[in-house]
Amino acid sequence: MKHTTKIFLLLTVLCYISCDNKTKHQVPEEVIEKAFSLKINRFDKDLFALKLDSGKMNVSAMAQQYPDFFYLFTQRIINIGDSSNQQLPKLLQGFLNDQYINEMYNEVNHSFPDLNQYNQALTQAFKGYHYFFPQAKVPEITYFVSGYNFANVTTANTLGIGLEMYLGSAYKPYTLMEIPVYKQKLMSKDYLIADAMQAWIATEFEKEEDYATLLHQILHRAKVIYTMESLMPTLPDTIIFGYSAAQLKWCQNNESKIWAHFIEKKLLFAQLKGDSYKYINEGPFTAGFPRESPGKLGVWLGYQIVKKYIDQQPKITLKQLLDNHNAQQILTQSKYKPK
Repeated sequence: MKHTTKIFLLLTVLCYISCDNKTKHQVPEEVIEKAFSLKINRFDKDLFALKLDSGKMNVSAMAQQYPDFFYLFTQRIINIGDSSNQQLPKLLQGFLNDQYINEMYNEVNHSFPDLNQYNQALTQAFKGYHYFFPQAKVPEITYFVSGYNFANVTTANTLGIGLEMYLGSAYKPYTLMEIPVYKQKLMSKDYLIADAMQAWIATEFEKEEDYATLLHQILHRAKVIYTMESLMPTLPDTIIFGYSAAQLKWCQNNESKIWAHFIEKKLLFAQLKGDSYKYINEGPFTAGFPRESPGKLGVWLGYQIVKKYIDQQPKITLKQLLDNHNAQQILTQSKYKPK
């Protein structure tokens, strides 16, 4: 299931930091201070530099510059084909000359006059990632725009970030496209780094069995969140979970009821299909719970289980945690049972 094209979005309203949520896996200060290089690509700028007559458009040079991304972009992201399509230059010209695409790209340039702060944050996060997973691939960062198709794309070597997905909830085209309000609230630059890191970690460490049952999936997503929190310890819980402060408080006050619901409905070992997705997908609330509840309550519950599991396994490394896909073992050894 690795390196699939996915959208990863987080929802939050207010900032909320909880000392209880600090992980036991911290990047040492000496590692933080070390120099670290992360390759950053501005595919969006290079692409729009091709805005010429289609007969003069040097598609092959662009493909050579981005061997891991260009044809993924044309074939799967904007769906105009790959090198086998002789009409590709003309179709790409049509994309680049489209009025609405250009309005979107102008807004991206206005909202992101430079990306230095995001580059620095990603560099620090991947510095920690390299420390915890020294054998793992550190990707190139590739910023792109695609006409509201994807927020994040991962390949074997690239972490792609779709900038037009972070233009702020007041950006009118989001409403015109009838994107739900609860999703619009997360479509701002505050969530760009967290989304990107979650996308990379999730696809790098997932296996087929992570989709076997609801328990497998909530623990997989929870392990990703725990890892993301370890790499970026100052990240507010609202961004980590995509909840408002009030929603986080509701979860804490109703933890035993949430657990009881999953047990009584026999949800944990249910196959991951159909109705199960309401417990792991974004939403204004989780169906079956009061409207004060946040969406994807299963992921929040999974995180509580993972935290308890780590308490019981104090010497476990992050790699060992992410490599353990035995959901039953994690649940049993966590001894999770909220009061």
